[in-house]
Amino acid sequence: MGLLYLLALVLGGGLLIVQLVGGAHHGGGHFAHFGDSDHLGGADHHAQQGPGVLSTRSVTYGLFAFGFVGTALHALRLAGEPLALGVAVAAGAAATLGVGTALRRLGDPAASGEAELLEARGRSGRVVVPLSREQRGKVRVQIKGQAVDILATTSGDELKTGADVVVVDVRGDVAEVVAAGERKP
Repeated sequence: MGLLYLLALVLGGGLLIVQLVGGAHHGGGHFAHFGDSDHLGGADHHAQQGPGVLSTRSVTYGLFAFGFVGTALHALRLAGEPLALGVAVAAGAAATLGVGTALRRLGDPAASGEAELLEARGRSGRVVVPLSREQRGKVRVQIKGQAVDILATTSGDELKTGADVVVVDVRGDVAEVVAAGERKP
């Protein structure tokens, strides 16, 4: 059993180091990490909510915990084989579920302080890159206390830098704006 514990410790620890050194790059509030597939996230799981409870990352933590606890109990002879195996399995399961639950909650859009573009609808802002019907520009709006620059179009007249605008719709990552005081036709 000592070899199994040691293998789990090395494999789990190695994968954690690779994740740490490789970075945790994500964008747009998504957990778009390599290997964070979700097979048991539940019927209401959506991609923007982060990985499920049993993601690759949470299982990696569980594997490491199983190996660490099992190796410690076995090498230091603190428990007999059946007890050591039971405690190691319990530690691995607890780590898997704990990390999985934490990642799931952190990946939930409601837990994010990150501004989402859909929240720009109805907000006023200012043009930072001129825009017209034929050419996209950029507008800056305040969302959740953050200044956010958004690609924008207009169906009205050209809007010059510094013009006050209102976001009337957001499609994808592009906002449709009108000059402040105007209504969408």
